[in-house]
Amino acid sequence: MAEAAEISPGVPVVRREPPGVAAFSSIQVPNWLRGGIVIQPVPLRPGCRPLTYRPSGFLARRAEARRAMYYGMMSAVACEHDIPTGLFDAMIIRESGYNPIATSTANAYGLAQLMPGTAVGLGVNRYDPLQNMRGGARYLRQQLDRFGQVNLALAAYNAGPSRIRGGLVPRISETQTYVTDIITNWSRLSTTPGSPALVPKPGFRYVAYTRY
Repeated sequence: MAEAAEISPGVPVVRREPPGVAAFSSIQVPNWLRGGIVIQPVPLRPGCRPLTYRPSGFLARRAEARRAMYYGMMSAVACEHDIPTGLFDAMIIRESGYNPIATSTANAYGLAQLMPGTAVGLGVNRYDPLQNMRGGARYLRQQLDRFGQVNLALAAYNAGPSRIRGGLVPRISETQTYVTDIITNWSRLSTTPGSPALVPKPGFRYVAYTRY
């Protein structure tokens, strides 16, 4: 039997046992039968540890409670992909409000709102909260590397990379609002008392933001 992975500090594990199966039972029950989300431990990359949770100061109570539950996971995943924590935090807030089962009318799913084809291309299971978040971070990282500016990377995440032309955010109302909301909330999160780790790291080369 494989050894259990070490549980990272700040990343709670929530398990709900199905009726009739005791917590100590040897019966293997699939996660989808457990009636709840299982938050997996986050294997840490050297130098990446979950940050201490800080309230946003602007989310509604339920959304803030979800954010508190996933904050450690989010910050570790952001670190793994060299994304400023505040930027990734603001993106997850905008995408799903930290709801791990959020589903859009376009069939995007989960914390990072991954489309089926995108998840397959990234090699992640979008129904698993950790994989969903890692897939979102990987995809955002790809757009940051490709376009070199936060606003263009966010626009590509929302509308698709093929829509980015001439170094401009496309004239799509939803996409322009999406980009503005995330950058605004990133700024708000960076001014949260006691949250110095939310601001971009020194030398971060993707903070250029041109207005449109």
